[in-house]
Amino acid sequence: MDNFISNDNIKIFIITHIILLGCVFFIVYFKDKISVYLNILDFPDHHIKVHQLPTPRLGGVILIFYILPALLINYHITSNELKTLIITLSLCIVFFSIGLVDDRKTLSATNKSLTLLIMLLFFIPLSDELIIKQINFKNLNFSINLLHASIFFTIFSIFALYNAYNFSDGINGVAATLGIFWIIFVIIKSENYTNLYYQAILVSLIIVLYFNMKRKLFLGNSGTNLFSIIISLILIQEYKNNNIYCDEIFFILFLPGMDMIRLSAQRIISNKSPFLGDRQHFHHLLETVIKEKYIFLVYICISITPIAIYNFFIKNFYIVFALSIVLYFTIFFLLHRPQKIR
Repeated sequence: MDNFISNDNIKIFIITHIILLGCVFFIVYFKDKISVYLNILDFPDHHIKVHQLPTPRLGGVILIFYILPALLINYHITSNELKTLIITLSLCIVFFSIGLVDDRKTLSATNKSLTLLIMLLFFIPLSDELIIKQINFKNLNFSINLLHASIFFTIFSIFALYNAYNFSDGINGVAATLGIFWIIFVIIKSENYTNLYYQAILVSLIIVLYFNMKRKLFLGNSGTNLFSIIISLILIQEYKNNNIYCDEIFFILFLPGMDMIRLSAQRIISNKSPFLGDRQHFHHLLETVIKEKYIFLVYICISITPIAIYNFFIKNFYIVFALSIVLYFTIFFLLHRPQKIR
């Protein structure tokens, strides 16, 4: 990929980052007032939410104020397809808004899921750029043509990533670090180092991570919703550009995806709703043996392991998949506690 950028574009990048950083630090400085005004303070309940003080759920606000302007400026520089840009903006606003309402007053998981699915069913079919029509593997000698199932597979994939990313949120630093890992992986694989949009995602997540680890704010449902749709659409587009393969996406999403499958199955078998909250997520299990401030580091190291093994050591999908399953369930059974659902 040609990463050449003109001096004028470099100036635009620098000025954009300076202005957006100013906006973000303004938000952080007035975080308490903004959170009270938006009614998005997260109060501890001492069961699932064990933080000590009411904490602003401002991560999503920071992300949207940094990322969407960068997306628009990046479009102006690169002249990508306008239809895809409009769909991306629309879905970002929809996912963020539903998350923000959920932060203000907890929404029914069923109603929230149905609304998001309807929005995906409406927007995704409008652009071929966002539809996965074929599944291609990096180190397997076959591909799958999805034909008429392509739209439904695409929507299922986006919705699954949305749920998996939400399942990763719950311990300070975990969701933000996971997002940083994913976007860095995308940047490296696509060699798209000069993409202002990608830069904005990375910088805003680092800012959120810093203040999240300081216990100053949470990513919030608006943040997890917004990032999940952003990274979903990016992965689809980079996949269609042949920069990332299906098996690579599978392995970078393995840990949160496996945790989602395990927890959902566990709750259904126990005759409980798969949407009920608890403290049996993988990162909560790590909490039994690791101090909270280090959990995000251990979580991300485990997340990176499958794709690192696959890209640098064992280029066999089936072997790496089996090893990843063994690693996940070995840790799970070593740390497993009786489930406590509230």
